Amino acid sequence: MTTLLDKGLKLGEAAPDWQLTGADGNSYSLDRYQGQPLLMIFLRGTWCPNCRKQMETVRNDWARVAPLAKVVALVGQSAPEVSDYLSRNPMPFPLLPDPNREVIKQYGVYQRFSLDGFRIAYPSTMIIDRHGVVTYSYVGGSQFDRPDFNQVIAELEKLKP
Repeated sequence: MTTLLDKGLKLGEAAPDWQLTGADGNSYSLDRYQGQPLLMIFLRGTWCPNCRKQMETVRNDWARVAPLAKVVALVGQSAPEVSDYLSRNPMPFPLLPDPNREVIKQYGVYQRFSLDGFRIAYPSTMIIDRHGVVTYSYVGGSQFDRPDFNQVIAELEKLKP
């Protein structure tokens, strides 16, 4: 696995605030999660098999994750596309459409993919602590490159009061 150390927010950096409307119509923002750790997962798309596997891992390990942090996943797709996916694959955490890739760009994980100019997120995982500071950042170098989920849990455990 190759982590792209030059991409994404750096450890100790304040996470930029953001606001997105979820596929459920609710408003989500970094401010909403202030005072508690937040696990942010940036996905290439609901069409990506590795992204689906990563979401399933979080869902299957929800009993370990939920007591440690809130979780959001972001994807550069439209709300209808995300809603369609969630109707067939419900998740216990919000999957937030970022169709203009605004948050994806803010967090430094935006990439131009292939010659047709299709734009997606690098597969990335970040942990934001209760004070809004990045304590963990993993930016994958390929569609297959994801952090070991046990490592993510270990990083979340460090934030327990």
